[in-house]
Amino acid sequence: MKSELYINKAFMQLKKGDIDGAVCSMKKVIEMNDDIVSLVQAHCLLAEYYFIHQNYACSKEHIDWIMGRQDELEKEYDDLLNDEIINTNVLAELIDKYLLA
Repeated sequence: MKSELYINKAFMQLKKGDIDGAVCSMKKVIEMNDDIVSLVQAHCLLAEYYFIHQNYACSKEHIDWIMGRQDELEKEYDDLLNDEIINTNVLAELIDKYLLA
C-alpha cells in the first residue's frame, strides 16, 4: 500500500514539474517492492524517463523487467496495466529498431 502512495506522489511531482522528485519517488517504489502494480508503473515511468534522456541502457533494464513478466501481467492485470505494457513494448521496439542499447 505504501508503494501506491509513492506512485501518487510521483504523479503529483510530475504535474508540478519536479521530475527529479518523481524519479526519486519511483525508485523508492522499486526499493519497497511491496505491490506489483506499483512496481510496473514505476518501471514503466523510469523506462520512459531514461529513454527521453537518452540513457537507453537504463531504459532497457526497466523495459526488460516488465517484459520478463509480461505474460503474467497480461493474465492477471491486463485492464489495469494495459497502458504500461503497450508503452513498454513501444519503447522496446524503438530501442531494438535503432540499435540504441
